[in-house]
Order: sequence, then C-alpha cells, then structure tokens
Amino acid sequence: MKHNLIAGSLLLSTMLLGGCAMLGDRVPGAAEEGCITRGIPTMVDDECLLPTWVAFGRAAQTGTQQWRDEVLQYMNNDTPRGGLARAVVFSQEDATQWPKGVALFKRYTPQAPESIQPLLQQWQKDLERRSELQSRLQSRLDAQHNRSYQGNSRQRQQIQSLEQENIELKKKLDALTAIEESMNARQTP
Repeated sequence: MKHNLIAGSLLLSTMLLGGCAMLGDRVPGAAEEGCITRGIPTMVDDECLLPTWVAFGRAAQTGTQQWRDEVLQYMNNDTPRGGLARAVVFSQEDATQWPKGVALFKRYTPQAPESIQPLLQQWQKDLERRSELQSRLQSRLDAQHNRSYQGNSRQRQQIQSLEQENIELKKKLDALTAIEESMNARQTP
C-alpha cells in the first residue's frame, strides 16, 4: 500500500511538474470522490490530503500573480501548513523567490503527514534543479556579457586610436595645405 502511495504521488507530481493541464478539479481514479480540491489544503492526513495538495500545486502553477500574492499574505504564519503553502507558491514565482521556497520545503516537509512527504520532496528537488539551472544560465549570461564588454572595450580603444590618428593626419594635411598656399602665394606676381 505504501509503495502504491509513493508511486502514485510521484506520478502525480511528475504530471503536475510537467504542466499537466488535463486534470480537472478532481484527480481521476482517486478513491476520495468527495474531496474538495480547491483552496488551500489542510494537513489532515486522510484520503483527500494528496489530491488537495496536488490540486493546490497546479493552482499555484496556473494561478494569477494576484492569487499567489493573496495566498502568501493569507498563509503568512509559522505553521507547517502555512510554510508549505508558501513554498508551493514561491516555487511558481520568479527565480529570486525560489531559495525561499526551497528553505520552506526543507523546514516543513518533515513535519508534514507521511502521505504527502514524497510529493513535497519531489517539488523541493524540482525547485532545487530549476535554481541550479537558473544559476548556470545566469553564469553563462554573465560570462557572455563580460566577453561582450571586453570586446566592446577593445573596439572603443581601436576607435579612439583611429580618431587620434585621424586628428594627427588632419593636422598634417592642414600643414601641407598651408605650405601649398604659401608656395602658391609666392609664385603669383
């Protein structure tokens, strides 16, 4: 039974993380027909716990920024339910919020009922992977920017050098023009 629960939670989390939009308000095939899968889930360990957390994760993924802000404000308390709800919401915010989500998952997942811990751990791992990928991407962008800046710096130096050379050539040309005018002035009677 426990293996089925773990396998089911991993399957559901994989579907959720993969952007599964096929699920409605109820999880197909779930034994808990009367479960309400809207709103912020509870921490009551019953047959509805897993489907309500999965639905909440999907709502965080597809919800508006206003919805996420309201959940963060409403669940701003130091309880496992509040911390995990914020962690799920932070996981769907921009990358600057991801470390907060990871920290909340780490802090509150051990306090969650065992039946949803695999799901929460999967979400945490996913968030850590996204953070790592974001960090690598940012490092590459920074390196590319530095190379570009160095290239631009060399180009600016070349431009300044050419501008200086142009100024010197203009002075020489002006001097030659003055000499030519002087010579022409002497030759005219």
